[in-house]
Amino acid sequence: MHRRWLVNRTNQEFLEYLSRKASISTPFAQILVNRGFKDHALIKDFLSPSFEKLFDPFLLPDMEAAVQRIKLAISKEETVLVHGDYDTDGVTSTTVMVSALRRLGLNTRFHIPNRIKEGYGLSQSGIKKAEEFKAGLIITVDCGISSYNEVIEARQIGIDVIITDHHEPPEALPPAVAVINPHRRDSVYPFKYLAGVGVAFKLVQALFQNTEHRIQNTDLLDLVAIGTVADSQPLLGENRILVACGLKNLNKPDCRTGIQAMKQASGISNKEIKSGMLSYTIIPRINAAGRIGDAGEVVELFLTHDEARAKGIAAFLDDQNKKRQAIEAEVFNAAIKMIDKKNIDRAIVLHSPAWHQGVIGIVASRLVEEFYRPAFLFSVVKTDKGAVAKGSARSIPPFHIYNAISECKDLLLGFGGHSQAAGLRLLETNMPEFKKQINMVAERELTEEALTPMLQIDAAVELFDVTLGLTKELSLLEPFGNSNEEPLIGVRKVQVSEHRIVGNNHLKMRLKQKNMNIDTIGFSMGNLLEGNGSPSSILSSQLLDAVFVPCINEWNGNKYLQLNLKALRPSNGD
Repeated sequence: MHRRWLVNRTNQEFLEYLSRKASISTPFAQILVNRGFKDHALIKDFLSPSFEKLFDPFLLPDMEAAVQRIKLAISKEETVLVHGDYDTDGVTSTTVMVSALRRLGLNTRFHIPNRIKEGYGLSQSGIKKAEEFKAGLIITVDCGISSYNEVIEARQIGIDVIITDHHEPPEALPPAVAVINPHRRDSVYPFKYLAGVGVAFKLVQALFQNTEHRIQNTDLLDLVAIGTVADSQPLLGENRILVACGLKNLNKPDCRTGIQAMKQASGISNKEIKSGMLSYTIIPRINAAGRIGDAGEVVELFLTHDEARAKGIAAFLDDQNKKRQAIEAEVFNAAIKMIDKKNIDRAIVLHSPAWHQGVIGIVASRLVEEFYRPAFLFSVVKTDKGAVAKGSARSIPPFHIYNAISECKDLLLGFGGHSQAAGLRLLETNMPEFKKQINMVAERELTEEALTPMLQIDAAVELFDVTLGLTKELSLLEPFGNSNEEPLIGVRKVQVSEHRIVGNNHLKMRLKQKNMNIDTIGFSMGNLLEGNGSPSSILSSQLLDAVFVPCINEWNGNKYLQLNLKALRPSNGD
């Protein structure tokens, strides 16, 4: 895919000043400036995430009311039902809340809705289950902000509701005892981008404040880290602290039983877990349960102390993930065939009754990666109201998908989500008009330039600037993720001194600039060599521009510098 290369530059004198003041290299100073840190005190704060720097949970709206209602439940010895969601954020949120309430002595049950049968949000099945358990209180996690009618239904049968959620609130909030959401218009909370599990943890933080449980709540941060990374929330501010602290828990030898089982099932028992690794090991296995099975099993996995039970559930999740991969591949291939690549719409809108509801969100994400434009995928199911299209939408940074869907709300049965992801339902008969309207919005909002992805280069350097020292400095930026991606370094006018294919189509090269030579690896970039091993037109250029992430490679007990290539192009000669 063609990309625009954008190099972020700053006045060199300021970079040298900041470098001296903060005791860092000038390339590292450039990267920090690009991320908004232009003061050495701010830099120190960012590079030292600490649990003590979390904000007061009582700054969130309705937090005091929620705490008082839970204390009342304790005094009345009520049963509480925690109502979660079927994705990773939802099941980690549920586990955090259930664990905390049980520590406070509450008889706590939980309900994870079935994606296919119940769909997203506080469900009638959940309310019925609360009634069966004789619960006096329902606490939602990662859902509930749009469940106005369901809250009224619960109240009518004598069950109070506390909502903790992080999705965009509608104009009219549900009439719950408390609605805790940092996105509320009246919220004064300093950080708005908590995941559902982050909001749940803030309630736990408030409940445990000034109690003997205060220190204990840090052992829940492993789950907060997993849920926050899975939900692709910005890894800045409080999220950076929560994930950094949670990763420490995940890497402890005596981490929770369920995590140990998941590490073993994922083949990472002896590896250091970083945020990026979670996204292709543990998180897909958790998500698989909610996509094609019962996500309640994941909550049981995280709650159990029984090693045999944990291993059994982890093995089951691994198997579910393999099934999910097969189903996903089938849907993706079908979707690709439906797209006219020569006359592609601004927004991709596809539907089929053959598609599994559990994987359309992942496939939508893959289509966004493939074509760099918003994608809406729908699975059509028959109901007593007629054929209903249940959809998942994913977007690109310039396009706020929740706002765009809001402009088509008259056609919908329901919707909810964020700027980059959403869920929605509509009658199949309204699909042609929805496709027309959402593309009108996309035509208005997305210029041709906006539809060309940008390669943001954090620092342009000479090859001799890339050292083991710089690589160690860059590791201080971890955990990496949304809004704090691994920094991309650019170098101009380098030569290729060696090249060959290794492994599964990976390009191994040595780049040379003046007297400096460095090994590089370009994963899945072997197509830059032609069938007989001769270089393509790009590699045949005398001079190249390269974008990479420097890393430390270990081999036979030795550490050496290697560049993980991200992009190459011929130098323009200036």
